[in-house]
Amino acid sequence: MRPPAWIRASCPSPAPDYSLPQDETLEKLRQDIANGARGLKIHSVLSNLPMTDPRTLACIELFGNAGLPVLFHVGVSHYYTFGQPYKETPEYGGLDDFITVAHMFPDYDLIAAHCVNNYVRELAEKTAGLNRIYTDTTFCSAAKIADAVEVMGDDKILLGTDYPFTTIADAYAQVEIALRDKPESLYKVAYGNAARLLRIED
Repeated sequence: MRPPAWIRASCPSPAPDYSLPQDETLEKLRQDIANGARGLKIHSVLSNLPMTDPRTLACIELFGNAGLPVLFHVGVSHYYTFGQPYKETPEYGGLDDFITVAHMFPDYDLIAAHCVNNYVRELAEKTAGLNRIYTDTTFCSAAKIADAVEVMGDDKILLGTDYPFTTIADAYAQVEIALRDKPESLYKVAYGNAARLLRIED
């Protein structure tokens, strides 16, 4: 078993800086790609901009056309406690928005983070026929991971940690428990799938 991809390489994944004018946002992301970025992170809840906003779509298109994956926070969730001076829009993390984007860009590698824990069957159903949709194992028990592999296939599931909210060791342990009797699937989920998407060479 090779070490997980996130141990073996530095894989920076920038996020759009929406405080800039759109042309500067895209130019900054182009520079990130030139400097070795391995993917893009879209967190619509914290950026307060829907996944389907034209500014976000332009950023997705930039990375997709470069052959790089785009990871989305999926989940309607709060990050800040009441009274903190930060704005967030939890509903912008909804699965349906991701589904819309997935159908807009069927030729891009898109990762719907956190779906194994909550939405894996709905994700699989609503993206049926799309071959480049992935999700990850953040916050998941071994039982949910095993079920997700059955539902989506072992080539569509990625080891996820959401560190520091969970520990890397605990996240990996659940994958290992789930797939210890399926060494090929364990290899794919713990390393191979991410290595392929992030262009990590052996």
